[in-house]
Amino acid sequence: MEVVGKSKAHVVLDSCFHESILYFSDHEKLLKCNPYCSNVKYFMELDIFQWVFQVADPRNNPITAVFFVRQHEEVFSFDDSYGQQFAAKVKNRANLNGTGKRIRWEAVHDYPQFDAVSPHTFIGKASSEICLLHQNDGRTSVYFDTDIALDFELSFPLNLMPEGVLKFMTEAVMSQIMQQATESMLCQVQSDICCTTAELVVEGGKK
Repeated sequence: MEVVGKSKAHVVLDSCFHESILYFSDHEKLLKCNPYCSNVKYFMELDIFQWVFQVADPRNNPITAVFFVRQHEEVFSFDDSYGQQFAAKVKNRANLNGTGKRIRWEAVHDYPQFDAVSPHTFIGKASSEICLLHQNDGRTSVYFDTDIALDFELSFPLNLMPEGVLKFMTEAVMSQIMQQATESMLCQVQSDICCTTAELVVEGGKK
């Protein structure tokens, strides 16, 4: 049974646009701010990252979730096609000068051999989009959007429950965990580069 968790966040950083890009482009440093991430490994020859997360299954039993992702970076503005689509979702555009940097983490399906450390180890799929926008006051506005999918093998007695009900409950729990992780991660970012705590807003589980 595949379940999907979602989280979205917006944070305003006191650091300038250039400094913020340097921080968020540092993949390993950023992921290690996530309280559920126990290891980040980079395969230089393949240009992909491996994440190892320690989470809990629907019965609150510990499991290991492994993800393989590739990072892409590109500049955008509100004048190009992507920027116009993104701008339509942004509130208070008047404070933004329309210059942005987009960092994407996409799921990799052709990944290296992974030795499961326990029978409760699952390979998941993760995709994220981090959009950094330069504000007119010199600060940086960051939009963080993440989807994570895990394919659980249902065991007794969970396999006796209607799959639709179990899927709904599990996705709600996963989104809640992701919301908490995103909040914790961005609070660590705030601590590192002196963000404005009052302007941190995190929301999870919305489609």
